[in-house]
Amino acid sequence: TLEQAGLRHFKDEIYMNVKDNTTNSIISLIDEEREGEIIDKTLVKNIIELYEQMGMGSLDSYTNDLEQPLLDATRAFYGRKREDWIARDSTPDYLIKAEKALVEEKERVGAYLNTATEPKLRSVVEDEILQKVQMNLLEKEGSGCGVLLANDKTADLQRMFSLFSRLENGLQPMADIVEKFITSQGNACTEKRQARLDSGQKDKNDDPDFVKSLIDLHEKYLGVIRETFSSHHLFQKALKNSFEVIVNNDVGTFSNAELMSTFCDRILKSGGEKLSETEVEQSLDRIVQLFSFLTDKDMFAEIYRNQLAKRLLNQRSASDDAEKAMIAK
Repeated sequence: TLEQAGLRHFKDEIYMNVKDNTTNSIISLIDEEREGEIIDKTLVKNIIELYEQMGMGSLDSYTNDLEQPLLDATRAFYGRKREDWIARDSTPDYLIKAEKALVEEKERVGAYLNTATEPKLRSVVEDEILQKVQMNLLEKEGSGCGVLLANDKTADLQRMFSLFSRLENGLQPMADIVEKFITSQGNACTEKRQARLDSGQKDKNDDPDFVKSLIDLHEKYLGVIRETFSSHHLFQKALKNSFEVIVNNDVGTFSNAELMSTFCDRILKSGGEKLSETEVEQSLDRIVQLFSFLTDKDMFAEIYRNQLAKRLLNQRSASDDAEKAMIAK
């Protein structure tokens, strides 16, 4: 058609002679916008539409003459930003900037680029500002993942989780740090028990403070996994792995299985813990969660049966309903 002939003539006589300079000018404008400058988006959009038209029904001209140079320039731009940010910023501050950049690049596509560019542009930016410095960010002294966990920085951890979930296998390194951190917190509980014994405290099969510390620790990080990490399977596994280490780390004469069973005995016998029915139910639910991590479940069951028999024979059971509920668990 006449229109197609005119486009071909325009492409041969004008477009081919100015495309390189035009592409460089567009990239310069985009970089200015990335730096916070105001640019004429309508002008940029109109010029980019011309690249699309020069494909004569395909996106070849747009892809080869504009998109690829833009992707290369984007990689260089965010490579410079990455080096600047990683040197100056804490991990939370860096990730706030990374999150903002990713949002702005998506908006940029919506404003004047072809929609086919969006996944390619996103991939370049994610690679430059997340993938290449992931371990630096996770392990950064004073602000890495472990520090955020220690200081209960929920919003920062959620942002970290959200951003690294964009990367292929991006969550595994984070889950590994979470597992190591929870294990260290559990070991601290065990070390406190060991310190009490070393200081001369009598070792007996009844240490409610220790068992409560494990229950509270599990309850806390069960909530963190659920609310901060969206119950993602890698973080559920991290919690499970850490507590399998913690719960089976016995110190003193009596095993954790016996300490846990005796804790149940305190709750279920009359004259023991002064708890409401709801508190009894909650405590038993939580001890059952710890029980699931025990390697030697048979030992717990044997000790529990003996203590149950004593409660029943001596008529010391506080509640038949509670006894039945525990057995049912």
